[in-house]
Amino acid sequence: MNTLQITYTPNNQVKNDLAFKALPSKFQEVDKYLIRGPHPTVKDLIELKKEGVNRIYDFRHVDIFGYKFIEKYFCKLFGIKYTRLPYSNLYGQYPDLETFERVSKEVKLNGESGGKSLFHCNSGRHRTSHFSAFYKLTNGQPLSQVKEQYQANYWVKLNEIVKEQILDKNYFSRERIEYNGHNFIKKLQANRNNKICDGIKRAQDMFLDFLQAKLPNSNNNG
Repeated sequence: MNTLQITYTPNNQVKNDLAFKALPSKFQEVDKYLIRGPHPTVKDLIELKKEGVNRIYDFRHVDIFGYKFIEKYFCKLFGIKYTRLPYSNLYGQYPDLETFERVSKEVKLNGESGGKSLFHCNSGRHRTSHFSAFYKLTNGQPLSQVKEQYQANYWVKLNEIVKEQILDKNYFSRERIEYNGHNFIKKLQANRNNKICDGIKRAQDMFLDFLQAKLPNSNNNG
């Protein structure tokens, strides 16, 4: 049976080959309809608007210190449609397949209408990677239709997309911390960091599970 060839090298560098010249290199083009990156500043929103972005998906979780309200306010001011889709590796808030398919389809339709979308979370590596990988894989189509289209070659395509949109974006760059000292604050910090590491791994496993579900047999040549 085929399996995903998931490997990660900590020294992988983020490729900025498709970075926009008019925007900071932290924003990258997934395709002509979609940009991905970390949460934007107000200045970033102005530049994104100039690049044609008229829709933003924010995957950050619990609203802290009003930052998401600020983004929502300025998106409205600049004429950008703002959609909050809380997704938390730490608290176990994972989107279902229907949500991934809906967002992917919306990005495709928005692009065909002349707009561009932005996917972002906090750093643009973890939650953003899953949504951008799904979009790049499906191009707005239902996942079942994509699997049927590629048949046995789906394995090749899936590995390619996972590497490009997840592994090459330093998805697993956060490392576990082993702390055995007596400093209470450092112990709390280490515990929180390790819970996030565990959450990232669970989210990745869940995401790959539904991408791999009912895959075509490797002996099926279509």
